Formats: sequence, structure tokens, C-alpha cells
Amino acid sequence: MHLDAESACNADTDPAFAPDDLAAETMTAMAVADPGARGAWRPVDMPIPAPGRGEVLVRVLSAGFGHWDVLERAGRLGASTATDFVSGSEGAGTVVEVGAGVHHVREGDRVCGLVMTRRPGYGFHAQFTLVDAHHLWRVPAGLPLQQAAALPVDGGLAMHAVDAALRIAPGDALLVFGASGGIGHMALQFARLRGARVLAVASGRDGQALAERLGADMAIDGRRHDMAAALRIFAPAGLDAALLTADDGPIAATAVAALRPGGRLAWPHGVRPPPARADIAAVAFGARAGAEHVHAACRAIERGPFHLHLGARLPLSRIAEAVEALEGHHLGRIVLDVP
Repeated sequence: MHLDAESACNADTDPAFAPDDLAAETMTAMAVADPGARGAWRPVDMPIPAPGRGEVLVRVLSAGFGHWDVLERAGRLGASTATDFVSGSEGAGTVVEVGAGVHHVREGDRVCGLVMTRRPGYGFHAQFTLVDAHHLWRVPAGLPLQQAAALPVDGGLAMHAVDAALRIAPGDALLVFGASGGIGHMALQFARLRGARVLAVASGRDGQALAERLGADMAIDGRRHDMAAALRIFAPAGLDAALLTADDGPIAATAVAALRPGGRLAWPHGVRPPPARADIAAVAFGARAGAEHVHAACRAIERGPFHLHLGARLPLSRIAEAVEALEGHHLGRIVLDVP
């Protein structure tokens, strides 16, 4: 399997977009016809939808790809089994048409968005999609669309963790476990923008190097280094907060033990709850909480510096290979370019 090089993944130019695309009456999409054990993506042609009140039609140029897409394909997220449904909960592109009552975006705007409730025919793994205007945001200046495509889910979750769940303040000592992953590498940067000190626990030597480039005050490889020893150096008086974005029982227990009394602990849904401790505040959070913080994430990115790391970038037609990339060792996020 070939994955594009980092230089290609993070090019400063947006994917090509031809205005003639708008003259077409049909679009190509990746749909799942039979969610469940036999579920598989296949290309389909379908009519380009028209926006209703409160909706926006977006020409998709890049789409995010995450574990939720695999779960949806398997029929585990309530997707319809009656007809083809188009996958892809997040993505980025250009506004083509706005429905009645939409005022915060207009034709030609660079946007990223979320399809929060799956409807057959609408998803970001397609040339066009309909997005509820409340879940559509202008892409921060300087952020390429292929990076913005992976912002709405993990960027919103990362900002929710830093802002609401952990209430990070200047000078806080924060541990980010999973700091080279989608949520973790963005949370690391949002916390640094708030003036926090960050100990990043990443995956592999390349993950450690990424965390260092993104501004971690200390970065270690969770596979090779002793986190307890790093914590004694980084926060001898105890951590103020910890964000756990991956499953590892011993590391979670070490992080909980390192929190000072009154410290804060948070993890996204899908990560097993860490050991309980009566004198700290602990909270789990999910996708809807993240959606409420995408706008704040965009504002933070505008202030910068910020880098959304793409570990793999593939054309939409090779979506099956994205599953292999997701299940293997990768950094940051995976995106699909839409022709």
C-alpha cells in the first residue's frame, strides 16, 4: 500500500476544484449498501442534492476518515440498512449554494463541517454533500482544506478537552497521553496556546519527534520510556490535569496517581475509564460536546501557530486502504481527497 509522503500531505495548496463540476447533475459517492458483516464501500452515482432551509450544499474536496467510519460500515452506528448511505462524518470544501435562513457563509467560502445525523445520500465521502448550517464553519486562514477536513471531529474534541473538561489555564502542568494521535496532537497545541506546560506521551520515535515539533515541553515515547520517571522530572509537585486519548491500563493508573489533589482528568468516549480517585475531577466526553467547540478550535488556529498533521492521504477511490492505514501505526489523521 502506498501512502503519500508528508510533504505531499501537508502541501500549502488546496485540492484542485473545477467550476465546471457545478454544471453536473449527478455526483460520485462512496456508499455502503449492506451495513454489517458484508458491508463494503462501493462507488455510486446519485443526484446532487439541493439545500433546504438551514442547509448548505458543499462541494467536497477532502474528507476525514476515522474509526467511526469503520464502525458505521459495520452497521454499529445506527446507519440505514434500507438503501445505500454515503459515509463520511466530516470534511472540507467550498460552499456551492445556501438554503433559506443561512447567513454566516456564502457561495465560494472555504468551509469544514460535520454530518451529525446520517441520512441516506448525505456524507462527506462524496463530491457534494448537504450540511446543517449549525455544523459548518469557515476554514481558518492558512489551513489547507485537506487538513481542515480532519478538524471537525478531533479538533472539536481536543478543544472541548482543553477548554471545558480540563479547564486548562496558564502555567498548568498537563499530561497528554496519545499525543501523536488525532485528538492528542491538537490538544497539545491548544493547551500550549493557553500557556500550559505539556508532557506529551506519544507512540513511537516518530510520534515523540512530532510532539516535540508541535511544542511539547517534554515528549517521551510511551513504548520505550518510563512515564513515572518523566513525571517526577516534569511535575514533581503533581500534575494539574491529564488527558487520556488511548487505552493503556498501567499508563492510565500512573497518570491518575500523578495528579495532585483537586486535579482534573478527562478521556473521550471509546477509551476505557481510568481508575477512580475521590479527590480529583474526572469526566468523559463525546462527539456532541466536541461539535460545540469546533468554532473555538477555529479561532485558536487563527491565532496559531498550529499544525494539523496528516499521517496518510489517499484518493477517495482507495477508501479500503484507509482502513489498513487506520489499523496500522500512523500519526495524526487520515484524509481522503475527493476528485
